[in-house]
Amino acid sequence: MISSKSAVLAPAPRAAPLEPAPATADTATTDAATTSSSSNGSDPASEDAKKSESYSEDMQKKMGTTLTYRHELGLNYNRILPDIIVGSCLQTPADVDHLADKEGVRTVFCLQEDSDMAYFSLDVKPIQARCEERGDIKHVRFPIRDFDPFDLRRKLPKAVARLAREHKPSEGTIYIHCTAGLGRAPATALAYMFWLRGQKLDEAYELLRGKRMCSPRIEAIRSATVDLLVGTEPVMATIAVSRLGTTTDFKAGWGGRRLQWRGVAGLDVGWHVQLPLEPEKGTGRLVLRRMLQPGTYPYKFVVDGNWTYSADHPTIKDGNNINNILEVMGRSVPEHLAFAQQRLLAPGGDLTEQERAELRGMLCPWDSHRGVHPPGPEADGPDGFIVGEDWTDKLP
Repeated sequence: MISSKSAVLAPAPRAAPLEPAPATADTATTDAATTSSSSNGSDPASEDAKKSESYSEDMQKKMGTTLTYRHELGLNYNRILPDIIVGSCLQTPADVDHLADKEGVRTVFCLQEDSDMAYFSLDVKPIQARCEERGDIKHVRFPIRDFDPFDLRRKLPKAVARLAREHKPSEGTIYIHCTAGLGRAPATALAYMFWLRGQKLDEAYELLRGKRMCSPRIEAIRSATVDLLVGTEPVMATIAVSRLGTTTDFKAGWGGRRLQWRGVAGLDVGWHVQLPLEPEKGTGRLVLRRMLQPGTYPYKFVVDGNWTYSADHPTIKDGNNINNILEVMGRSVPEHLAFAQQRLLAPGGDLTEQERAELRGMLCPWDSHRGVHPPGPEADGPDGFIVGEDWTDKLP
């Protein structure tokens, strides 16, 4: 049960804005921000600035980060590898020209949903038209839901396969972006580096974070890796709390107010949806039961309209934010697969050469990446055959 001492209201901390980095080969240039900002014609007092503040507060609460996003400042990006840039969203056709002419970008890989663009009143059509007009840069969309680690986990394999199909490392740079370039975009770049570029996940994570302040969901990548290589089936998971909090005054931290349980946010539905806690007959508990794939799921309780965590349930600290965490174990699998699953989900867990070959076969059978694949066995697909492009349609 959640006691008066263990129910802790965890408001998102405020933080300094993410400013454009100094101009170096590995960081976003101040010219990039100036170009986009001036062409957008906005200033810190504009409507965009107000929306940025609201977006940042939402991001801090749902991602457990102290980072902020300043849309009104224009493009903000960092070069992670010689052929990979991760950054914020393009806002005008002039941003296309800047990336193509100044950074050698040949592919823009957009992870935004239409609703993301609508929030900041962005029109993607002029950006796409400018790419088509130039002819030396293409615009590719692969929407992933913002602030939703499960949607990220589910879509990462196809996102990486699409990225690999569109990107030719020897012919130019790919610009991977979401809205702020702090969650979905770095996570997609990280999965690509891990699955197809021969890097260890934790080392690639440190490399990426050393280049760009961001908060990619590394646990979503670990879970997606297991989904691809081991295969997972949903199992029933349960979260339960005492109903005591619905009728008892909490003196510590709640001002003596009566509390009403609303539900749980996070898990597989992301932070946009609240799953209800239902009374359990005969126990006096409030319970949420849900079929979930094996993996690690962050969540928060919603109590009296406030987002809170319980110290009586497992927690994880992400920056200055604390979430509860649910570990879902899979059904029994053959011993060798169980060991592989345990290894891949653990911090520091790496792929074997054969697993890397399997991932190359599933996600990138195209000749464009033969020169950047790490040495190892042939990139065979499932059952030892070289896969065709339509295999990606069968990915989870």
